[in-house]
Amino acid sequence: MEEIEERALELIRRSKDGILLSQLGGELGINSRRCTRIVRTLLDAMLVERESLVVDRVRTYLIRSTGESKSAININKYELLVAGDVFDPCVGCTDECKPTRCAQLNKWIRKLGAKS
Repeated sequence: MEEIEERALELIRRSKDGILLSQLGGELGINSRRCTRIVRTLLDAMLVERESLVVDRVRTYLIRSTGESKSAININKYELLVAGDVFDPCVGCTDECKPTRCAQLNKWIRKLGAKS
């Protein structure tokens, strides 16, 4: 994560009720276009959320922290469901088994261990 994104995230986290997009840009000393791109990066990483508002007849966004850690930016959620080239066998499974005794799940978990 770039330094400006870290600064933006820190400002957002310090704002108890959130911060308006225009205020965030002003505090960071950047134009609205760059601020919007930074917020988009934080949204994609699920570190912040935004709510559309109208203030003085102008549409803007209220930006709030989701409470997720910065390390969440590095997690590829797809990798959480795949070991090697095999999806988690529990996705879409209709068997009524006990996970501790499921042969398919145990095999998949062993693949996860081999992947690391």
